[in-house]
Amino acid sequence: MNSYPNELLAQHVPLMFVAGLTEGSSSSPASGSPTVSTSLSEAVGRSSSGSISQPSAPVEVAANTSGDAIASDPFADLISRLRTVLTYRKKGAVWDPLRARAFQVILVDKAVRFPPRKVYPPAPRGEVVNAAIGTTPHSPLSPMTPTSPVYPDGLITPIWIRKHVELVPSVFVLFLRLSELPGAANPLEGRDDSLKEEERRRDAELATEISNRKKATGERGIKLTVVLLASRQMLDDPSLDSRLSFIRRQGGLDSRAALFVLSPVSQSELSDFVKSLQSALREPAMEYYAAHSKRVRKKRNRHSHANSASISGMPPVPNPSSAPRPLRSIGWQVRYDYKLAIFAEFRMEEEVARKHYEDCWTSLVEMFGSTAILPPRTKRWAEAKVLADCVAIKLTKLYLYHNEPHLALATFNRHIQKFSELSRGWGIGEETFEFWSWQARQYRILAELLELAVRAGYKLPTPTVPPGLPGGRPTGTGSPAPNQQNDPRALGINPSHALQHPGYFYYLAATCTLQRYERFITALHQELFTKAYELFKRFRSGQSRQTFYIAYRIAETYHAAGNYESAIRFFERIAKTYRREHWGSMLRSILLMWYDCARHLSDIELTVRLLFELLAPGVASSSEERSTYQGDLDAILKNSSPPSNEEPLVIELPEGRPLFDATVVFWRAEVSIGEPAPFQITAVAPNDISFSGLPVTAIRIQFEGEKSPPVIIEHVDGETEPTSVQRVVIGQITMQSEKDAEERVKADLRWPVGATKVFCGTFVSTSAVALKVKSITFVVTQGNWNIEIPYEFDTDSTIGILSEKPAKTKQWLVSSAASSKFIPVHRPATSVCTVRPKSHSLHVEFQHSAPAYLDEQYPLVIKISNIDERELDTVVDVLLHPAEDESVNKISFEEEESTGLIKGVRFGTIPPGGIASKTLYISSSGFPGNRVLDVSIRTRLHTPEYESSTSPPVPESPTTAEPPSDSCELLRTIAIPVVRPFECVSQATYHRTTAGGGSGGRSSFKEILDLSQFERGEFDVKYEAMVVTELGIGKDGRCGLEVGAIEWVEVKTDGQARLVSSSLNDLAPEEDEDFPLALELSDKYAVIHRFHIDTEDDVGQSIDERGITCPGELVITWRRTGSTEGPWSTSRLSFPALRPPPDTVIGIVSVPPSATLHRPFPVKLTIQNRQSARSADLILSTESTPAAEGGGFIIAGPKQCRLPTLLPNSSVEVKFNVVPMVCGVGKLPGFKLLDRRGASGEEGGATTGEETIKFESVQVVDERLDARDDEGTDLLLYVPGAVDPAGGRKLEAKKEGVSILVLPY
Repeated sequence: MNSYPNELLAQHVPLMFVAGLTEGSSSSPASGSPTVSTSLSEAVGRSSSGSISQPSAPVEVAANTSGDAIASDPFADLISRLRTVLTYRKKGAVWDPLRARAFQVILVDKAVRFPPRKVYPPAPRGEVVNAAIGTTPHSPLSPMTPTSPVYPDGLITPIWIRKHVELVPSVFVLFLRLSELPGAANPLEGRDDSLKEEERRRDAELATEISNRKKATGERGIKLTVVLLASRQMLDDPSLDSRLSFIRRQGGLDSRAALFVLSPVSQSELSDFVKSLQSALREPAMEYYAAHSKRVRKKRNRHSHANSASISGMPPVPNPSSAPRPLRSIGWQVRYDYKLAIFAEFRMEEEVARKHYEDCWTSLVEMFGSTAILPPRTKRWAEAKVLADCVAIKLTKLYLYHNEPHLALATFNRHIQKFSELSRGWGIGEETFEFWSWQARQYRILAELLELAVRAGYKLPTPTVPPGLPGGRPTGTGSPAPNQQNDPRALGINPSHALQHPGYFYYLAATCTLQRYERFITALHQELFTKAYELFKRFRSGQSRQTFYIAYRIAETYHAAGNYESAIRFFERIAKTYRREHWGSMLRSILLMWYDCARHLSDIELTVRLLFELLAPGVASSSEERSTYQGDLDAILKNSSPPSNEEPLVIELPEGRPLFDATVVFWRAEVSIGEPAPFQITAVAPNDISFSGLPVTAIRIQFEGEKSPPVIIEHVDGETEPTSVQRVVIGQITMQSEKDAEERVKADLRWPVGATKVFCGTFVSTSAVALKVKSITFVVTQGNWNIEIPYEFDTDSTIGILSEKPAKTKQWLVSSAASSKFIPVHRPATSVCTVRPKSHSLHVEFQHSAPAYLDEQYPLVIKISNIDERELDTVVDVLLHPAEDESVNKISFEEEESTGLIKGVRFGTIPPGGIASKTLYISSSGFPGNRVLDVSIRTRLHTPEYESSTSPPVPESPTTAEPPSDSCELLRTIAIPVVRPFECVSQATYHRTTAGGGSGGRSSFKEILDLSQFERGEFDVKYEAMVVTELGIGKDGRCGLEVGAIEWVEVKTDGQARLVSSSLNDLAPEEDEDFPLALELSDKYAVIHRFHIDTEDDVGQSIDERGITCPGELVITWRRTGSTEGPWSTSRLSFPALRPPPDTVIGIVSVPPSATLHRPFPVKLTIQNRQSARSADLILSTESTPAAEGGGFIIAGPKQCRLPTLLPNSSVEVKFNVVPMVCGVGKLPGFKLLDRRGASGEEGGATTGEETIKFESVQVVDERLDARDDEGTDLLLYVPGAVDPAGGRKLEAKKEGVSILVLPY
């Protein structure tokens, strides 16, 4: 029964929802109420009239006055037992003998919601549906609702049945806990007013909850019943009746079977309560389903005579031509009859249900009778067929319920017979497996239904024999009735007319399954294999062999089914692959079935072809089989005629499987033009069968090439007995221009078992070609049959991956007067002999002066000498290999330039003893290293027909796949070393700038109140760099260079450095006599450049570790010394990055060059804070130098002072007036600067108040001696001596202090 939806087969009973019994629904008694323990509880059912039904057993109630906790909550136990009792019935049972008193109970939540009855159809996109204007709501499962699964022409869906058996109940039972508050100790005493008000409030809340649920159920016509759970003590409370009346009125409950009160009771009493509850609710449930039936009956009567086109409320169809047609009137009839049958089944009116099921089945048969209404093999057709099968099972079951087995079996047989007839019209007759699958399913469902019925107590009828027949009761006289032997009834009862036990129908299902299996095998091979074959062809993913195997299985199926034409089509398609890959076992199976198909179709030509292939080596599994095939072939050739006598029958045997094992061997791999090339063709017969009876009348040997004449060997009977090895001499074959010329030889062409025939000869060619034997053809003539069996030799073929035999070593027959023997030929490609012309004699020389320089057009002279006695047309190809650093290098030949290959440079025709040369230029860039060139010199014999041509043909390269010609190729490789032309060494010296700045910019170290220091956009000079660059020839250079010019060329940078002056620009062009400059290997040329540096870019970022890019480069124009006519080369040299050393706070002293005795001169002390983030708090003090130590100055200015706070990147100037008192070189008074810093106590320093002060000494330097390198090291300045310049001394800015020369008046 699993083949059909359970909703269509199950026995339907009224659905009851029970709420309030889910987990967590029970609530503990109210605070302060006594806990009651009952040994035998009671169930009380109170109607709205207040009558109480007391339990029959006595009840003992004991109050727990000791305060000990009860072991378990009696209401939780009551709810658990209620869940068990209410849900005892199995859901979805097909056979239910207790259906008349049963409810299908489903436990739900109190807030459960019902599915909507009707919905409005969805509006088109962008529009709003107005329900009051013409849009009619329908059920979500109606064919009129576009979102319904049966829209627009479906009949019924199992979801509709599931709605009534799972989602929408006929009665709703709500279990609630009646609140209990602590009362007076004596029942005769009244209770407190506050407790009464609290009790009234809780009852009102309970009534509100009931009223809300009553509103939801009342809209659907569902009966609501409330069961209040209360303790035994509450049953004895005199206020219980008034409270129940209040709850009933406020909750809107009915006056009949709407309110019950239940206390914890025993299991038997609980079962009695559930039975009484279901009995009381049986009538409301029947009324609920009767209302549904009445509504459906009205709809059925309204549609009974209506046309499907006039159905109101159908949503508009945008495209009527492509949209499916709505449900017809007969479809609505089926739908309404089925619904009426379902609702009658809910009401247990089985006679009514059976009538409606009959009407539904009859209407379905009428629909199936028209293919216009239900086209076969469509979705709606399949749904209707399932519905018809299930309706038939329902009818059978209803007849069995009423103990009418004959009608049940007749209904089932009627369904089988009618739909069998319909299936034949649908093309699903007895010849298809679908028909037998459907019948097996029907018999199996009937057997399962009977098995369920018997298991539930149904008594199967016992077949009886009519009276007076054998096996019946005897007649009164004890003698057989007259004509009893001739009565047909004496044969017994027809099993199909009597309802038997389930085993009989299981047997019928098994026999139908066997029929289905037999037809399914054929359909499986024809459908599934074909589909698999098509998909394998579509998705080509390296599984071609699997595709061919599937095609083989399809052909095998066609052969077994007798469809020989289809089988042959598949054999022709797949046999090629198995032949090529030497699948012996698979090919043998294919050929045998193929041969059998050809015999059944009487195809003589195909039969002969297949017999020859079956005789080939490696196909037949034994010699007996091959003898059988040879006998069949002889009989056909002698007793039949070919379809056409005009042309011979050409039988092309598959690759690697000829009748004879034929090989070709050339003794030599290469010969010259006009030199004989010996060859042997060996044909070996199989060892397991004799071909002596095969009438081979001739053998035709065809060589490769149009001018090669064929060799025809004609059969002649031998005078002596044939030997195992026979040598046939063909003679010498010369390549001729006539196409029809033939060489004819006579020999015995009968092969005994395992015999070998060797055809020997020589071939002479007058041109350069590749000698090959193209094919050997065996000609078989008998009667009217003229058969040619060619075998082509393929020198490039390889053994297949599944080859049965490995490649054999070719052999050469050596015969003498005494004996003959085979010697192995160990050489690849023994079936080819290359005829080559004489090679050309050339001498190639490369002339150049290594090494080559970067950026230079380096000349390379290619000199070719012809030392041959023939004139040669010469062409040169040059290939430049890529450099390792991926730099771009170029080669140029005459007017052609390339970065890789220059092809077809003509050197012209070189006579014997002549020389031709041309110059190749190489331009290198990037890094030094070797540049590799491949030079190909191709030559071809000069012919007179090209003498008048200005452009002789380019010689072909013999490396191609074309046959050898009169061309030759000579390959040479040369590596040219490339080095740098110049080496430069740069030394940078950095000077600090003061507020005066320099040319080309302004100093960024301003006074404290100078607001221009906060402006951006101008170049702020912080350092001045002097770069001295020495140029010389590279260390790997081998010759001098002539420098034509050296220029400074600006490049785009971030703008942190600017050129101030250059030694290249100091002199006027007419005064510059340095260029052209001749540089030898040891010469040096110096260039000086001055730069101003701003250590911050436009966005205020300081320089990083990469330094500042120099704003220009040197462009040098040069050429080799002595090459006055050679082209000038250009090289670019970059400067190293400028890296001024970092500074903090510095003092710079500026003094004039000299002073006059007793005359004051100014001294300026510039203090600069070169930090970018910290300010400086400075203290200045001056120290006089004694005259004995070179002093002797009077200074006018602050002796000791505290300077204003110096902000980052700012400066301050302190000016002094100094009067010299002594002539000569004197040392000025010293200036001492201290920077006040906050420091921890561990670092030392003066302590003032709460802060520890640390003083750092600030360096003070002479502006004239301020010079540092990249690392910040002070450079030593050399001062020559007055008399001897070599006797000078070196000055260091840190140690020398500030000195000045004082002159007398």
